[in-house]
Amino acid sequence: MTTRSDLRNLCRRRLGDTASPYHWSDLQINQWINDAIAEYSIHFPRQLKTTLTCSAAVTAYDLPAGFLAPTSVEYPVGEDPPRYLYRLAITEPNFWAQLDCYDILLPEDQSDLPQILLSAEPAAGEQITIHYLAEHPSLDDDADITTVPDRRLELIVLFVRWAAYQELASSESADPDPTNLAMGTLELNAYRARREYRKLLADWKAAGSKSARAVWRMDKHDRIY
Repeated sequence: MTTRSDLRNLCRRRLGDTASPYHWSDLQINQWINDAIAEYSIHFPRQLKTTLTCSAAVTAYDLPAGFLAPTSVEYPVGEDPPRYLYRLAITEPNFWAQLDCYDILLPEDQSDLPQILLSAEPAAGEQITIHYLAEHPSLDDDADITTVPDRRLELIVLFVRWAAYQELASSESADPDPTNLAMGTLELNAYRARREYRKLLADWKAAGSKSARAVWRMDKHDRIY
């Protein structure tokens, strides 16, 4: 289990910034770590499950924070065989005429939660089980434990390294000295750090694609997608 403090110390070691006074503040590195986690979530989201208990005739329910996309929706839970709903846009004219559809409503205000909307009115006590993709949570405290697997923390470190070199290059370009060759060196370092990060990211994505299990889904018209 790796805390934010552990991860920041790891980043400092890779940056060679271990002696006080530090070149980069804890605040800077903490922000870069969270930026890296947000980027990681785009490529490697968490796979989670939640079960919601319905109220009578209520068709809309809040989804967990960090929700990105559904992979399956089982409703009502307990059917044999399990009954899975099809996703259909609420804007479709026949949405409310169906008994086996759902849609995901994304909020305009990012502080609000997304919702799942059922086409059928549930009975009290019925349950919905949703398997979904989710963001990895940001780390707001030094004791917070990252959900990024330890074997992939190198991606976080390389992102932070890239961000730090970008910061150095940007600071130099804000007040350039035409007699100093440091600007070109800093830009080259930032480019190399970016390339190293992108290379490892591509390698991990390729490895995941080769080992992924294919999942076939069918729509209401028996078309595979």
